[in-house]
Amino acid sequence: MDPVSRRDFVKTAGGAAVGASLLTVGGEAATPASGPKRRYALIGTGDRGTSMWGSSVVKPYADVLEFVALCDANPKRVEAGRKRIGVSCPTFTSFDEMMDKAKPDLLMVTTVDAFHSEYIVKALDRGIDVMTEKPMVIDEKQCQAVLDAEKRNNRKIVVTHNYRFAPKHRKIKETLMSGAIGNIRSVDFHWYLDTTHGADYFRRWHRLRERSGSLWVHKATHHFDLINWWLDSDPVEVVARGDLDFYGKKGPFRHTHCRPCPHKGECKFYWDINKNPKMVELYVQTEDVDGYYRDGCVFREDVNIYDSMSALVSYANGATMTYSVNTFMPIEGYRLAFNGDKGRLEIRDYERQAWTVPEETTIDLIPNFGKPHHIAVEESTGGGHGGGDTRLKDLIFRKPAGVPAHLALPDSRAGAMSCLTGIAARKSVEEKKAIRIADLIQL
Repeated sequence: MDPVSRRDFVKTAGGAAVGASLLTVGGEAATPASGPKRRYALIGTGDRGTSMWGSSVVKPYADVLEFVALCDANPKRVEAGRKRIGVSCPTFTSFDEMMDKAKPDLLMVTTVDAFHSEYIVKALDRGIDVMTEKPMVIDEKQCQAVLDAEKRNNRKIVVTHNYRFAPKHRKIKETLMSGAIGNIRSVDFHWYLDTTHGADYFRRWHRLRERSGSLWVHKATHHFDLINWWLDSDPVEVVARGDLDFYGKKGPFRHTHCRPCPHKGECKFYWDINKNPKMVELYVQTEDVDGYYRDGCVFREDVNIYDSMSALVSYANGATMTYSVNTFMPIEGYRLAFNGDKGRLEIRDYERQAWTVPEETTIDLIPNFGKPHHIAVEESTGGGHGGGDTRLKDLIFRKPAGVPAHLALPDSRAGAMSCLTGIAARKSVEEKKAIRIADLIQL
């Protein structure tokens, strides 16, 4: 089994070299921070777009970034999004019209996952750099199209894998880089989504495989990127299993969405969206245009993604990972362990639990010989996703010099490898066989 060559991938697919990124090259700032502001456009004015890449960007980066356009297929939502972001730039429902009139030089893509590739390719073909929410794409054909577009246009993509930049995840990376546990032979990685966060994926468009690629792609891409980065290696082969055990057709009753549901008095998953002003503005007041109910029933019969998943992933460096994610747990967080020939690194990260724990995250180094010891984690002060959000934005928009190679922005290569792991897992479930990453796209 031939492993995917990191060097060949970069050469053929046009991925940036390690340490290079959209806004930094070799750790040096590409342009001075005091230079012209970047002309920034955003397509997809839902919750993620208007918050993480909208309102939280406007003021902190006003000296380096100018919002020149917002775009969304729903005309009411794009206007609501502009209000929530707090900008006065033009709004559009047509991507091409936005690009022709606003002439941005940087595009942020926060649409439904299935449409990421379309807008990434169109922007690259116009000679514009692109940032995109994860997942970069939802299938191998889209992946090939994006990589080809990046190569022929000599532009760059940043995939906003914010988890990398959380202090706890950087500490794990640095501990592994130190060689403290030697060569890593296997990884145990188990993620738990609770009945609040996990259930919400089944209310939204994510419940449809054709929209999200399934949680193998939409959610697990986060986790696969971390593993690829921590191991500094590429996935080679995936064997997986997935089931719909709890949501969708498995539910005891159902309706279209929560507000008119006759079962709201007995349903533990009833959610009153009217208590959330932001959700009302972005979704309730705009749903007459596109028929999208943000408070959709988690037991709708059209749910066609998995809620229980497990996989065995083989890597080019000889390591293997056993991975699982369950979406209806009483706990939220993960347990992770790296097993090396000199010891073991154990991590536990829970949040929103009913019990009290000394810390949100615990990292313990257990050598084969000698005493185990606890590794302190820097307190998270950098916004959401464990403190990774603000650090990621600073790296993108502030372009600091001297960034270590392992903290460079995730590029198209990272986006592809994380997506392809999930795509391979989904195909393995569907085809009931092992899937080789190298068989998915042409390198």
